[in-house]
Amino acid sequence: MGAFPGGKVIDAETGQPLPGVVVLAFWLERWNALIETHTRFYDAREVLTGPDGTFEIPRLPRPLWPFRRIDSPSIRLFAPGYGFHRAVVTPPTGEEFVNPTVVEMRRLTTREERLRALRLGSLSATVPLEKQCLLRHAQNVEAEDLQLSPLPECPK
Repeated sequence: MGAFPGGKVIDAETGQPLPGVVVLAFWLERWNALIETHTRFYDAREVLTGPDGTFEIPRLPRPLWPFRRIDSPSIRLFAPGYGFHRAVVTPPTGEEFVNPTVVEMRRLTTREERLRALRLGSLSATVPLEKQCLLRHAQNVEAEDLQLSPLPECPK
């Protein structure tokens, strides 16, 4: 199965690792019909960054369907009080392209910034709730701190 090329999440200002950041990868399935391409959710995996800010997401086995394909994963990161700043690509020698391996997040200083980050972190119906439990928990920590009503939790 292997692992998705992981990475490290750091504070953009201090350069220090950020433990406990939710990293959610989700895959979409696409297939062609006579006139259009159809898309639907395929799977998702989520992890928390470790004490050193690193993460690794297990790869999905790739099914061999002749008329369907699984897209490369989309990645969402979320940490209460933080927002995405930039990703720094640091490819190992000899590789033409790798996914960003260092992600910088910056501390958000205003309520408006935090509300915006909370909205941007939402996946609506793209990913089923039971596949984003860590993300939803982190969002509810932020919502509580901002004195907002909590979002629905994952089914128990």
